[in-house]
Amino acid sequence: PEEQRLAMCAVYAFCRRADDIADGDWADRFPGSTTELGQEAAEYRLQLESLQKRTTILEDEVYLNKISQLFFFRKKLSTCYNDVYSTDPVFLALKDTIERYTIPRSVFDDLISGMEDDLYSNRYRTFEELYVYCYRVASVVGLMCIEIYGYDDPRARKFAESWGIFMQLTNVLRDVGEDIERDRVYLPLDELERNGITENDLGGGKVVLKTSWEPYCHHYAKRARTYLEEARQLLPLLPRRTRYSPAAMIAFYDKILKEIEKQQGDVFTRRVKLNKLQKLSLAAAVYLRHRFLPRFLDPLWSGLARIGLLPNV
Repeated sequence: PEEQRLAMCAVYAFCRRADDIADGDWADRFPGSTTELGQEAAEYRLQLESLQKRTTILEDEVYLNKISQLFFFRKKLSTCYNDVYSTDPVFLALKDTIERYTIPRSVFDDLISGMEDDLYSNRYRTFEELYVYCYRVASVVGLMCIEIYGYDDPRARKFAESWGIFMQLTNVLRDVGEDIERDRVYLPLDELERNGITENDLGGGKVVLKTSWEPYCHHYAKRARTYLEEARQLLPLLPRRTRYSPAAMIAFYDKILKEIEKQQGDVFTRRVKLNKLQKLSLAAAVYLRHRFLPRFLDPLWSGLARIGLLPNV
């Protein structure tokens, strides 16, 4: 429906703006400068530093600019939950979407919190820390989307959270080589240490020569698939007309994870991605199952998928 399509566009525009700020590709004009913050933004900075209990990992000028951007990004978000209207079209559209679908503010705040975390940390000590990162950058987007898709069963929120965790865990493993070049390590450091893997091993892909790398990748993938199975349980809880997009994303990322394992964890020689034929075949299977297959035949598809006669989409 057109109303849902416009709502999804509003959420996408918000997330796109957030990404652009995180990447340094967006620069609104605000009070203050790159070397001096306005009073409110300066107080916001002090609150963040007190909460984080650490100093920034960024250069001063970049740090102050992002503090300003994030402070006013939060202020614009506030207009979506009160009687004030922003002049920014992204937030005008988002305000309408939030009011129509009653999307809780917490999911938007959590996404911004993830961006704030990036100002202070580029390493994660444990899987629990990585989980919080995945939740804030990915799960919250799924939680926004299901409010627009519609659902009755409250379990949908848990499964939407797992959907985001699965996709981001897959991204983390796929992008290990690119991330280490940006001085970022998202794999849990304590797990790497237990497997005798150092950050130096990750640089340049030397880690593929270590006998512990492939088993670790299989362990990592197995854990990611526990969230995949929960993500799949989301689909029957959504209206049939809204299932295609989440089902396609789940299928694509499942295939990417399988390709990583097929390459024995070598994500350094070439970036793991799906070719056009793989994307088309998966998209067709998803469309067939979730748009056309009569509901009473769904168990048959599941059974045939388990024995490999049909794609598990």
